[in-house]
Amino acid sequence: MATLNTETTSTSTDFEHALGVKDRFGWELFSDWCAAADRTALPADPVTLAQFIAENPAAHSTQRRRITTVNTVHRAGGHPVPGRADTIRRIVNTSRTDRLSRLESVVSEIIPRLPVFGWPCGLFGRRDALLLLLASSGLRFEQISALRRTSIHFDGQSLIVGGVHPIRLDPATYRGSMSPVGVYRRWAAILEFLDRTPSTRLLAEHLDAHTLPTSEVASGATGTVAGGKQSGPLFTPIDRWGHTPIAGPALSPQSVASIITAHLENQAPPHRSYSRRPRSGDTSDVYESEIFPEIVLDDTYYESGLEARRAAHTALTDVTAALDDVEGRADEILRKLLAVLDTEPSP
Repeated sequence: MATLNTETTSTSTDFEHALGVKDRFGWELFSDWCAAADRTALPADPVTLAQFIAENPAAHSTQRRRITTVNTVHRAGGHPVPGRADTIRRIVNTSRTDRLSRLESVVSEIIPRLPVFGWPCGLFGRRDALLLLLASSGLRFEQISALRRTSIHFDGQSLIVGGVHPIRLDPATYRGSMSPVGVYRRWAAILEFLDRTPSTRLLAEHLDAHTLPTSEVASGATGTVAGGKQSGPLFTPIDRWGHTPIAGPALSPQSVASIITAHLENQAPPHRSYSRRPRSGDTSDVYESEIFPEIVLDDTYYESGLEARRAAHTALTDVTAALDDVEGRADEILRKLLAVLDTEPSP
C-alpha cells in the first residue's frame, strides 16, 4: 500500500483538531483511501473526491458528512474546496440533480427551435441558445453574467467552462443530436465577425443571406474565441434592432435571468425581422415610373391664389418699417452705452 506524503500528513493533522470524532474518522478514511489510490488528499481535486465517494458506498447522509469534512479541512488550509464542484454537488444533492436533469431535457427541446439565421432573430437565437445551455449546467445567473470570452474551452465535442472547478458539458447529457460545442461555435462566429468587421449592417446581410463565416475557434482543448477582444465579456447587451456596443459592459444577471426565464416559460419575444434601407446595388435594373393620382383644379384656383398673395402683401406692409424702428432703437442704446463707458474714470 502506498504511503501518504509526509508533508501532506502533517498539514492535514494540523486541522484535525477542528473536527469532531465522527468527522475525524471520515477524514482518516479519505486520507487512507488517497494513500492506497496514490492520490493527494490535501489538496484534493473534485475527481479524487468523486472516486472516493463512488468506491466507498454509504448512506446518503453519511456521504454528505464525508464531503463536508473534506471541505472543512481544505477550507482551513486555504485550499479550493473540492466538494463545491458541480459533479460532487450532483452526488449529494438529489433534488438539484433532478432539477438539472429536467432543465437539460427542456433545453434540449428549445435550442434546436431557435433561429440561427435571419436578422435580427438569428443573432438573438444564437445568443439565447448558449445562455440556455450554460444555465442547464447549473451555473447561476451571476456566474453566467461574469463569464469572459476566455472562460470557454472545449475538448472534442465536450464544452468546458473554466474556473476553480471547471464544468464539463457532454453531448450525451442532452437529448437528440444537440452539440454543446456547436451551440458555442455559432455564438463565437458572431463575436469573431464583429471583431474583424464591427458593422451591424454587414452582419445583418450575412445572417439574412446565410453566408456568415463559421467560427475559426481551434478544435483543441485550449480553443477559445479568436479575435482581438477575446478577453471581453462573453455576453453584452443587444438592443431590439441588433446593435451591440463595441466595448460595452457585460449582460447583467437580471437580464440573463429574464432571457432564460422567458424561454423556459415559452414567453420569449419573437424578434421579428426589420427591413433594412436598400443600397443602390440592391435595386432592380428595370425602371418603373411612379404613378401619381390625378389632381383636378377648379376654375377659381389661380384667382384664389392671387387674392391670397395680395392679402399677405397688404398685411405685411408695415413689417419693414417696424423692423427698421427696432434696429434704430438698438443702435441708439448701443451709442449711449459706449458714451457711458468712455466717461468712466480710469482706475
